[in-house]
Amino acid sequence: MKFLMYILGIIFSIIVIMSMFFPFIDTYAKMEKLPDPYYFLVLGMDTTDVNEKVSRTDSILLVGVSEKKEKILVLPIPRDLLVTIDNSTIRINAVYVKYGIKKLQEIIQKMFSVKISDYLIFDYGLFKEIGNIYAPVKIYVPKDMYYEDYHQNLHINFKQGYNYLNGEELLYYARFRHDALGDLGRIKRQKDVLFALMNAARSSGLSKILYSINKVLDRTVNSFDFEKLFSLFIVSKKSNINFLSLPIEVVGDYVKLDNSQIKYMNKYLTYFEKPSDNKKVWITLINNMKNFNLSFYTVMRNKWKNSNGYLIEIVDKLPDINGIQHNKSYLIIKNKKYEERILKEIKNRYGNIAFEIIDAKQKPDLYFSIIKFLSDNFYNTLNSDIIILVGKNS
Repeated sequence: MKFLMYILGIIFSIIVIMSMFFPFIDTYAKMEKLPDPYYFLVLGMDTTDVNEKVSRTDSILLVGVSEKKEKILVLPIPRDLLVTIDNSTIRINAVYVKYGIKKLQEIIQKMFSVKISDYLIFDYGLFKEIGNIYAPVKIYVPKDMYYEDYHQNLHINFKQGYNYLNGEELLYYARFRHDALGDLGRIKRQKDVLFALMNAARSSGLSKILYSINKVLDRTVNSFDFEKLFSLFIVSKKSNINFLSLPIEVVGDYVKLDNSQIKYMNKYLTYFEKPSDNKKVWITLINNMKNFNLSFYTVMRNKWKNSNGYLIEIVDKLPDINGIQHNKSYLIIKNKKYEERILKEIKNRYGNIAFEIIDAKQKPDLYFSIIKFLSDNFYNTLNSDIIILVGKNS
């Protein structure tokens, strides 16, 4: 009798466990296989209601996924990028509202020679709802942020360094406007929040994932179904996420593609490997200035105008690293074959300004602290040949 009760107990336990996991098993069974490679667009609208009428797209991301290569490529497209439609030239951030998602897809497909299968359009109210699912969410705040608006019951007080935010605080952080960078800084913070949520989801439990997928489907304008989003999550769990920088040229208050490098970017997006035939030097410029009241992005783009032979990545975050003095300039030469070339280039652009060279062999702790700073802020340090921390003396 005891043996029979023991067997029945085991059977009952198995039934209970199976009933708990059946929704997950059923989802796996129905999971839609993604094409390889697979591309989709993510659009952010500057509103807290995705159905609200707005005049511009605040952020545009082209995302490429390759399960075989176990890679996800994320390419932010500058909202001030000029495109031509019907013999008219407009900024790309106006295309969606004026012409619709299909036209925007066509333009980006043609630009990068890829097929875009889906799109997801979100408003920033989604940050609050998804943020509460994964709270607390880890965010690096580059500078102290303080703002009070009693009329809107808005109270922001974030300290420099890593902060752990709930959904409402994430929304406040993403929409904060009151710094010297204005819209540029706000767009960068929205990108940071998006990537922090992505990172939190990848390390979360399955029940939260299923719940957040349903929330995304309900709160966005999109072409996805549940199975496809779930498939995308499964692929992302085992994939490395690389953030690319679009080769552009600054012309006044807008930007245009660097056509000499577009083939390089197309190959990268197609094969998910950094093309070996690229001969341009990749330079990462990091803001190391306290109380810099101008747009670091704009100043650096102007400083490196006519930079043929270089790909420029700009990191507008102030590092807080032991051994690094703020307002001082530093230089890291990761790819030694470019050392002579880059030293000449820096002398041409900066004159006799002193740059302290950080050598990985002589100062490994300092070197890897800077690499960690970039990685923590979702920059792909494998791309960089040269890293420059720009201080006030330069």
